[in-house]
Amino acid sequence: MRKPKRPSANSYRNPPEKRRPRAMNADAASRSDAPNARPKAPKPRKRGRWGWVKWLLLLFVVIGAVVAVFGYSLYLRYARDLPTLNSLTDYQPSLITRVYARDYQLLGEFYIERRQFLPFEDTPKKLLDAVLAIEDSRYYSRPKLGIDPLGIARAFVTNLKAGRIVQGGSTLTQQVAKTFLLSSDKTYVRKLKEAILSYRLEQQLGKDDILELYINQIYLGAGAYGVASASRLYFDRDVSELNMGQIALLAGLPKAPSHYDPWRHPEAARKRQGVVLDRMAELQLITAAEAQKWKQEPLGLARPKPPLEQVAPHYLEHVRRKLQEEWGSRRLYRGGLDVYTSLDPVKQRAAQAAVKQGLLEYNDRHGYRGPLEELGGAPTAAAQAKWRESVAEEPRSPSGYYKALTLSVSGGAKGAAKLLLADGKTVALGLPGVKWAREQRTEKRYLGPTIKRVSQVLKAGDVVLLDIERRIAPPAPRKKGDVAPAQPNEPKVDEIITLAQEPDAEAALVSLDPHTGQVLAMVGGYDFAISEFNRATQGRRLPGSSFKPIVYATAMANGYNPTSRVDDSPMPVPYRDPLTGETKIWKAENYERVFYGPTTLRVALEHSRNLVTIRLLKQLGIDQVVAMADRFGLTIPEGQQELSLALGTIGFSPLQMASAYAVFANGGKLVKPVYIARVQDPLGRTVYRHGGGDCLLCHQEPRSDAPADLLHSAFAASQPAAEPPEEGDDDPSTDEDVKNASPFGQQVISSEVAYQVTSILKGVITHGTGRRARVLNRPVAGKTGTTNDLRDAWFLGFAPSLVTAVWVGRDDYKPLGYKETGSRAALPIWTDYMKSALADQPRTDFPVPDGIYLESVDGATGGPLTDQTKRVVLEAFKKGDVRSQGVAATPGVPSWGGSVTPHGAPTPGASGSGAATGGHVLDLEPGVY
Repeated sequence: MRKPKRPSANSYRNPPEKRRPRAMNADAASRSDAPNARPKAPKPRKRGRWGWVKWLLLLFVVIGAVVAVFGYSLYLRYARDLPTLNSLTDYQPSLITRVYARDYQLLGEFYIERRQFLPFEDTPKKLLDAVLAIEDSRYYSRPKLGIDPLGIARAFVTNLKAGRIVQGGSTLTQQVAKTFLLSSDKTYVRKLKEAILSYRLEQQLGKDDILELYINQIYLGAGAYGVASASRLYFDRDVSELNMGQIALLAGLPKAPSHYDPWRHPEAARKRQGVVLDRMAELQLITAAEAQKWKQEPLGLARPKPPLEQVAPHYLEHVRRKLQEEWGSRRLYRGGLDVYTSLDPVKQRAAQAAVKQGLLEYNDRHGYRGPLEELGGAPTAAAQAKWRESVAEEPRSPSGYYKALTLSVSGGAKGAAKLLLADGKTVALGLPGVKWAREQRTEKRYLGPTIKRVSQVLKAGDVVLLDIERRIAPPAPRKKGDVAPAQPNEPKVDEIITLAQEPDAEAALVSLDPHTGQVLAMVGGYDFAISEFNRATQGRRLPGSSFKPIVYATAMANGYNPTSRVDDSPMPVPYRDPLTGETKIWKAENYERVFYGPTTLRVALEHSRNLVTIRLLKQLGIDQVVAMADRFGLTIPEGQQELSLALGTIGFSPLQMASAYAVFANGGKLVKPVYIARVQDPLGRTVYRHGGGDCLLCHQEPRSDAPADLLHSAFAASQPAAEPPEEGDDDPSTDEDVKNASPFGQQVISSEVAYQVTSILKGVITHGTGRRARVLNRPVAGKTGTTNDLRDAWFLGFAPSLVTAVWVGRDDYKPLGYKETGSRAALPIWTDYMKSALADQPRTDFPVPDGIYLESVDGATGGPLTDQTKRVVLEAFKKGDVRSQGVAATPGVPSWGGSVTPHGAPTPGASGSGAATGGHVLDLEPGVY
């Protein structure tokens, strides 16, 4: 038996399973297949790269799941507090309410955000291209996710490098979400909320709808929201009229509106415009040549003209209050209404100028009230610096006068004062500039001695106002042989410096169309910046004698005529003192303190005779006059219905009085004052139209063949729901049923009575207290009014197409001063205004009604013409009127040697110095017209 071979030492070092296999021949290989052959060790398995991919994918799945769970938890956390999208799906932007004058000039605006809505389909394509190019060029191509992952990644890297948040990767949709629903804080939490909302937004709205929201909601600087409003503000153009350069400028503003403001930072605005144009060229929306061209073109900035609110601030404020009463604050400030008023800008400017000039003239008549402030002695350099600092923000007064500090005053007739202005400039004020400044003495404002030296008026340390008028001096005449300069010299500017002061009196003017009631002009005070109180509508002042025509209209309606006589003699009137209960005697008297005996109603009203009016009121009965005043829209309280009513002892506003006088001018109709003629909503639909029609229909009466019921129903339907007037404001009206009204007023007195009073009021202008108005050289009528102690001065007058009321007084009810009656204080304002307002109107007289007959009478006695007649009046009589001698005035039958003439026919053979023409009631004194 063969012994097994002992293993060698090498076999222990290299065990069979680990021994490197050697090459075998075929025989050996065949032997290895024998049953007793030794088994082969297995080959080690190689690991490929796909195993690692599986592990990596598994890792990504796990991380993705974690991120998804974390993201979903964040979504649940922040989505719960997010606002809904109702404000976007039912978009009602806050729009501007614009108020226009009757000629469509912009009067003013009311808004919380200055915005005009621009529908998507009306937006120029170039504007949309510019917006998308600079804000979100992949807007229409990317999926509707609301976000742009590439943009977010880019912003993340940029912020990481900067170490702070300096850039966002917002899409246009995200900007809409932020603008409407979120704050503008630069935090990742806000960005997360913004992304969630943007996703919801793009799922719920179309891309065009979102883009429409953007162009209307985005802020573009200078208070403008939306491209339509910005287009008006920056270029004074409609958005459809913008060129490519202007469009690029607007598209670049949303990034930083204040930084790229083209008015304040034109270079930055130009640079931003270039960025937009280059981006559009890069996207092939425009060519590179076009981009370069528009970079070179002027921007065409045009600051819009200042609105008329600076000319008609009281009128605009009155319209605002009316809109707020009838439409509510939300509709007023957010509704985007277009409100068309009856304001006439030309007449308004004339009214504003007349009021200011009249008050300045009044101011000069009553002397100097003293300095604004007294620093006490010559101011030191430190005092001057302190004073300049105190007036730096307001170096001028509301009227534009310069504030000045008196440094020194030299004596003598040729002395002058040296004054310091707020800008550090010094000026000299000589004697001509202070001559008007006589001292004001006593409450009645008597003036002190004539000014002969500047030192009588000023002393060192006085703070005063200066009126500095700069005029270009005419060039010096060249002598013969002088050679003209090659370059024209700069024109020399002369400064005319005068001591000034703001008036301490106030005034109000209101002017309206007597046929439609449209308020054409309104001035509520000297300066809206000083006082916003509207004295034309909110003031209640005693009208004085300007109330008398109401009494005389009552008389004409009750059998009296202009020749009727009433005694002008003393008339003691007992009354009970409401404070003490004692019986006292009221002794009324005329302004001249003279009594004239029996006086015709014409002469009494022309010369404003108080005692005739009181007696007439007593004869008529107080109840009759109170009822008549109510027809005119003037309500008399029960506790004040007494004889003093004849002298205008009940307070009314100038607007009320103007509306009442319109009854005489239009033939007996009470028309309600109209401020708002038409209102349109943002879509251009008329939502309110005044029953009187638009301005172009001002003088068209309703068709006589139209059914009355149809006219009344149309008129009633056009009126807003009745609301109680705000306290302190008046719209004269009556309590008659609306069926008695017409679109052009309600007949409250006969046209014959209206004409008779008008005829007398024309005499006020030609021979009475209103003679200053004869400079108009046209048929006008009116009445002065002055109250006790000269506290109120009025003039109410009218032409056939215009009625105007003027009041002058002081807010503290102190007297206006010596001889400041209605004819002196108020009438010049009225005359200046009417001269301008009627400049383009034909000189037509008041139409004579069919029921009026004209007779030539003695203007002083109302009787027949005699050799002693100095003034001939073509008097107006109604059918059945009885002259003061008891002779009836019947058509075609002369009462005496004169003639009775129906209206429209001349008066043949009338004695006197003139003749009636064409149905006009003329005073026949030479030179009146």
